[in-house]
Amino acid sequence: MLKQVINMKNKVKKLVSICCLIGVCISIKAQQATVSETLTKVEAYYKTAKTFNLDVEYAMYKGYTGTYPTESYKSKIHKKDEITKIDVMGSEIIQFPEVQLIINKENKTINYNKISDNALQQSPMNVSSFLKFYKEVSSEVSGNTIIHELVVKNKQLPIPYNKIILHINKDNYSIKKQVLYLSTKVPFVDENGINTEDVGRMVITFKTSSTIVKTPKLQDYVILESNKKPRLAKAYTTYNIIDQSNI
Repeated sequence: MLKQVINMKNKVKKLVSICCLIGVCISIKAQQATVSETLTKVEAYYKTAKTFNLDVEYAMYKGYTGTYPTESYKSKIHKKDEITKIDVMGSEIIQFPEVQLIINKENKTINYNKISDNALQQSPMNVSSFLKFYKEVSSEVSGNTIIHELVVKNKQLPIPYNKIILHINKDNYSIKKQVLYLSTKVPFVDENGINTEDVGRMVITFKTSSTIVKTPKLQDYVILESNKKPRLAKAYTTYNIIDQSNI
């Protein structure tokens, strides 16, 4: 049983790394924008925003109706101008205009990568990628929330989620919640300690944070030598740097 629980936790962590309302529902399928139009506006909102701070929570639920999270993880996303920082599960992902750092505090490593575009590529706000693999099956508005339900186009593909429900703020097109349904059943341990398998439901919620966050600077982590090779800043001399800029 312990092995199954550990495997479950590792699977949830992997899903998080690659990586959920009140109001009267009014169906507006004839008038509501398509999911493609909505997601274009979502990404435009996050890309053009000068700054934002978000608290993000990942929670796993058992089945389609479970109300108690079996596991949960918290994350923070901070953007200031062209710099984005994501803190999740003991790691930091920092996007500078041309460089990405992935800092693993547990393994004490810093991955140094060159990037070309999309400063939010690694974040849960990169939602346009859903359209490559999913099709819309319903759309409605509940209060100030646009809700799009998507299902996988090709069930033969090894995609971790077979259904996704997106909750979007109708006023500014920020993401309020994502609900992701796993494609395969996963093990759970019930209140009696009995192992069962059921549909896993990952719920990702986004809330604006009032916490003041210091915007990171590249030189706080890495110094570039005259030959453009990176070396660790003084505060990180106990870490190992993995230079992937030429790969």
